[in-house]
Amino acid sequence: MAAWSLKRVLKAGAIAVLAVFFSLAVLLGLLIWWGSAGVFSSEDFDPEKWRAPTTDAMDGTCYRGGMATDVRDRLLVPGTSRESVKSMLGKPNYTGPNEYRYVLGMCSGLGIDYDDLHVFFDDAVGVTHASIIQH
Repeated sequence: MAAWSLKRVLKAGAIAVLAVFFSLAVLLGLLIWWGSAGVFSSEDFDPEKWRAPTTDAMDGTCYRGGMATDVRDRLLVPGTSRESVKSMLGKPNYTGPNEYRYVLGMCSGLGIDYDDLHVFFDDAVGVTHASIIQH
């Protein structure tokens, strides 16, 4: 096997540095995308798709996640009544004294955590705010 010349060593080092730089740039881009809502802002709200029955095949997917930001920011304006929320989004997966939860699916990409849209209420006012939370 031929000995490594200084030129070959420098070339290999330059390639390694470029590979590390490229990997870090891709990772940074993904983090910026994810932090700016990522998968949660990829679709407009579609009532039929939102209310579609969940199948076993859909269970491990992010079946509602793409619409979550649109629902939170455009439809769930402060003051919206509980009845209006149910009319738009259907029956919640969980109902608490001051909260509705709608399952969005497994949106992390790892298939281990569910994400929910939490809608918070004040009885006198209606919707106070909504949040996308991973469980």
